[in-house]
Amino acid sequence: MLALAASPHFIGTPTVTKSDTGALTVSFKAAGLANDATNAFLTARQVTVELQCVNPGGNNPPPKTATFGPQTGPTTTITPRNGQITASATLNPPTQQQLEDAADCPNPNWTVDTLSITYTDVTLHIQQNGVDILSRSFGTIDP
Repeated sequence: MLALAASPHFIGTPTVTKSDTGALTVSFKAAGLANDATNAFLTARQVTVELQCVNPGGNNPPPKTATFGPQTGPTTTITPRNGQITASATLNPPTQQQLEDAADCPNPNWTVDTLSITYTDVTLHIQQNGVDILSRSFGTIDP
């Protein structure tokens, strides 16, 4: 028989941080989850990256903007204890290969610098049995 959470809710406010590499991490505590396996993950409708091709001589063309999405981070599975979980979920930036492909630098000797990463419509999803039972929107997260 399917056991659904009676009244899932966050304890406190989930916090979002952005690492130097551009990865987002949301830390949170939730309760009212019964003791069913719970999945947590982040999504973003779009990820916008400002890229700069850099040539060895220091003469760089204008930056390029690349968009990716929608993006979904890895799922973290947590077993609630007394109906509560304390966890975090992460959303990684596009891979270096994706950034290099998007930058399309004119010479293979050039490198790609990431100038900024913006995540649009970031949402934390908490699911049981494949259904969102709790979510939190963070809107747009800029550099």
